[in-house]
Amino acid sequence: MNYLIHDIKSERQNVSGGLPAGYKLIPVLFYLVSAGSIVLSAYFYLSKKAYETAESDYRNRISQAQSEEGSLQAKQKTIVTESKKAEVVAKWLEGSRPLQPVTVVIGRSINKDSTIAELSLERNPDIPAHTFMQFKVDGAGAGQIESSLDSIYALGYETYSAQQVKGEKSTDFQATLIHKSK
Repeated sequence: MNYLIHDIKSERQNVSGGLPAGYKLIPVLFYLVSAGSIVLSAYFYLSKKAYETAESDYRNRISQAQSEEGSLQAKQKTIVTESKKAEVVAKWLEGSRPLQPVTVVIGRSINKDSTIAELSLERNPDIPAHTFMQFKVDGAGAGQIESSLDSIYALGYETYSAQQVKGEKSTDFQATLIHKSK
């Protein structure tokens, strides 16, 4: 142990004595601190590498989550646009009424002296509850129009902006039919 721990100052006779015995611990402490700094350096180096690896892993996960979020938002946007289209169609269907009963009622209301020259029912694409009706009767005239309108009113329709033009042998009638809500 003398070769590892030695006196910095050797004894000289008649001059001074050697260093106290406690100073022999200084080189031991030096070796311990050097070994501890090497261990701590290795620990911090490995910790830094582990941190960099974890950070790159988290960045990859974040980018993957962002791309998944983007695809999910695109799918959600598609679903929202489709549902809006479906709502428009559903509202249109809810507001529309079948037109066959109107044509049947008009046909049944015609008496034997009259004939239907023209009948046109056109639904408004923006407001399906409104139906534009053009009706031309040959023969009986205004009385026949009134009879047919009474039959239409019985189905729950009202006329709006009605116009009637009487010709020599025919009567033209046009109006917008609106179904009454109950």
